[in-house]
Amino acid sequence: MTPQMNIAPDPKPGNKSPLVSVITPTYNRAALLPRAIASVLSQDFTDLELIVVDDGSTDGTQEVLASITDSRVSCIRFDQNRGIGAARHEAVTRARGDFIAFIDSDDVWLPGKLRFQVEVLQRHPSIDVLFGDYRNINHVEHLDKQGFEQAAKGLARVQVRALEADVWEITLGLPEALLVANFIGTCSIVVLRRNLVERVGNFNARLSVEDIELWWRASLKGATFAYTTRCLIERHKDEGSISARPVGYAPQYLEALDCFEKSAIDALRTELLWPINLARHQVWCGLTRHHALRGERGHALRAFRQSLRYKCSPRALGYVVAGLLGLKAAEGARDLKRKLRARSS
Repeated sequence: MTPQMNIAPDPKPGNKSPLVSVITPTYNRAALLPRAIASVLSQDFTDLELIVVDDGSTDGTQEVLASITDSRVSCIRFDQNRGIGAARHEAVTRARGDFIAFIDSDDVWLPGKLRFQVEVLQRHPSIDVLFGDYRNINHVEHLDKQGFEQAAKGLARVQVRALEADVWEITLGLPEALLVANFIGTCSIVVLRRNLVERVGNFNARLSVEDIELWWRASLKGATFAYTTRCLIERHKDEGSISARPVGYAPQYLEALDCFEKSAIDALRTELLWPINLARHQVWCGLTRHHALRGERGHALRAFRQSLRYKCSPRALGYVVAGLLGLKAAEGARDLKRKLRARSS
């Protein structure tokens, strides 16, 4: 289905293109979208365009967008929901800036965020992608932590060199590290050079875990990544966030891992196939635990069987036994184990 362009017309020939194109995909976030947009338009860096992709919203999103008078804002509207991968893909094809930045419609950029990243990229022309730390506010699990803290196991796997204060270039180990934890996180933190897309390709429009797949693909094709330890955004995860729901996120991530595998084979990086399978195993272990703790015994057993395709894990077996015995029995077994440990010590 052909997307429609609303609000701002296409730029006239000869008009100066903005330095930065900011992309915001949104779906039924009319109540949150104004906050995200305001955090972009209030930045002290103003040479930008903001492309909002309304991915078939059925709430008041169009009314919110129609009320915006800032000429830097334009909208692409899909007649039906096509997913975040398709939304970002379409917006990237429309972007005019030398740099492309992203903000999810439920997130907030902190003051000075964009200027800092653009100036770092201008000082270091070899860097293709720059991301940073963020405040991760999970409204589902009632957690409020720094993103790099939560993804420390992944970030610890890369080798880096200092570029300047608070800025580090990743020199080795990025693909392997991304399989441990996606420390790049949401696209709200990333600023990249548009020519990177020309070299490695756009977002995969079929995926909903499209961001990490692009980072993986780009890293295999020689793109240079750097990060700053500065906190640049507030990332909000509510009930509507795919990554906040394990059962919803897992199938999407497994589909992305299939793409990882293909890219690794194409790049002749067969040593990455084992860690990809380990990541698949961990997804199924996570689903085993999720279903077991909810007493969903059939689902837990099926997830456990899937995990065995890649590795035999005592932890996954423990989860499925807990599910078969029932949550109360499992809790009693854990209490008994703690008591026995206490007596032996």
